[in-house]
Order: sequence, then structure tokens, then C-alpha cells
Amino acid sequence: MRIPIDRESHIPLYIQIKDFLKEEILAGALSANAKLPSTRKLAHDLGVNRITISNAYAELDAEGLVYSRLGSGTYVTSLEGISGKAGDRSSPMGEWPLWQMDLCERTKLPAQTKLERILMTSSPQMDDMISFAGGLGATELFPIDDFRKALQKVLRRDEANAGSYGDRAGYLPLRITISQILASRGVLSSPSQILITSGSQQAFNLVANLILRPGDVVLTESPTYPGAIDLFNSLEAKVEKRVVNQIQEVIDMMVDPTVPIRIRTSAISWARSLQGGLVELIGEQEEEPAFKTDR
Repeated sequence: MRIPIDRESHIPLYIQIKDFLKEEILAGALSANAKLPSTRKLAHDLGVNRITISNAYAELDAEGLVYSRLGSGTYVTSLEGISGKAGDRSSPMGEWPLWQMDLCERTKLPAQTKLERILMTSSPQMDDMISFAGGLGATELFPIDDFRKALQKVLRRDEANAGSYGDRAGYLPLRITISQILASRGVLSSPSQILITSGSQQAFNLVANLILRPGDVVLTESPTYPGAIDLFNSLEAKVEKRVVNQIQEVIDMMVDPTVPIRIRTSAISWARSLQGGLVELIGEQEEEPAFKTDR
């Protein structure tokens, strides 16, 4: 274990070691029941006297942060019931610099955390429960054999180049195929206008960081993707939630090619009247023949 110590400091070494370990425990870097190095080993690693480590451990024990097992060693105590946890501004550990406190506020994920809490507490005994919360497909239906064959084919073809960076905009043959599909639907585009992302969250991040400013209003469905809500909040946008059927008509106007151009244009005009824009995220519900490729 590496612990930074300042031998020129007026603070005793055992206190420096104790403070470092305390910070690691309260921050969760050292989990409950994790075994600390023996006093002999840590003293050797840090180049200090063994009594220095013993004193540091004794201080941690006095604060209820560690406990000892006779003949076994020193272990981290569970944080439950311990006062002065990380983030408690009344404790010495909570007196963080302003930039750290601001970072904690901006990186909170309340919507995602709430969803995860619901998933953890909802019928955990139901092994056959099917959750639609993450928008994930059934893993048992994934064509793993075909996927493995595709990976092996690419590795044989590209060898070491398969591990290098590709086109930043995405695999060109894929972008060409997508542009052809869009063209068949009346949307003219070139492969250079198409950007492949690793998923919806990355797409949301790119679009939101490009067009949103603090105080902008984002109109979303409710319920909707929690990752998007947390992203918009982190960018200090004002999220206005609407039940699905309140804006479904507008959505239908945009994604249904059978809706007359006049009505679709009116939806765009509506967005412009609000000094805003419409962002479409379309998920295919059936297999596209154009995607049947052996590339």
C-alpha cells in the first residue's frame, strides 16, 4: 500500500498515515471488512517504525473505523452508524474545496439512482421477472455464435489493425448503408453527414452539449430515459416533463412518413415558435433488409 507521507511536516507520521487511511475508508476506497496490511509489512513498505503503524491503527480503532481480530489482523468497519461520513460538511472530511463540492453536485445521477433503487427493491425473489427499465434485449436471444464468428473473421482479416482506432465518424460501409436506408425514406444524406455513436447516451451527450445552454427548456416524455434527465440537469437545463400522450401527436408527426408534409411542417414551425428544436431518436422495430450484410 502506498501512503504519501511528509517527513518534514510538523504533523506526526502516525497521524498522517491515520488521516490517509481514514479518508480512504470514508470515501469507500477501502470497503467494509477489507483487511489492512500487517503493521510489519506496512512499516517496511513506508520505511517507518512498526510502532508508528500500530499507533495509526490504534487511532483508527478509537474512532471506530477499524477492528482487530486476534491472530488475524486489522479490518475496516462497516460505515453504517459511523458519523462523519464522506460528504458530511460538518466533519473534517466534508470540508472539501469548492471545486470538489461543485463537481459532486454536477455529477449526481438522481434519476438513474432512483431507478436502480426501484429495481433493487422490486420483487427480487422473482427470478423470471422481465425488466424493461434498461431498454435491453433478452440476453439469451442474442446470437452469440454469429457474433463470435464475426469477431474471428475481422481478426483474421485485419489482424493487429483490428485493435487500432477506426474512422472517428464510424465504420464507413455502415454509414453508407444507413444513408441508403434514409434515401429510401426520402431523407437525402451523405455518409459524411452520419455519425455513429456507441449508444444512445453518447448521442444524447453530443447533441445536448452542442445545443443546450444553462436555463434552456427541454420538453420530454414522462416516463422517459433517466440517463437523459440526469444529463440535462447536469447541464443546468430546465426539464419539463409531459405524460406521453400529451406530446405523442407531435412525435407521430415527425416519425410517421404517412403524415402529410403540411402537418409535419407545422410541428417544425411549433418548435421554431418556441425558439427550440426537435431531436428524433428512432429505434427500429423490425429488421431492415438493407442491414443484411456480411461485411
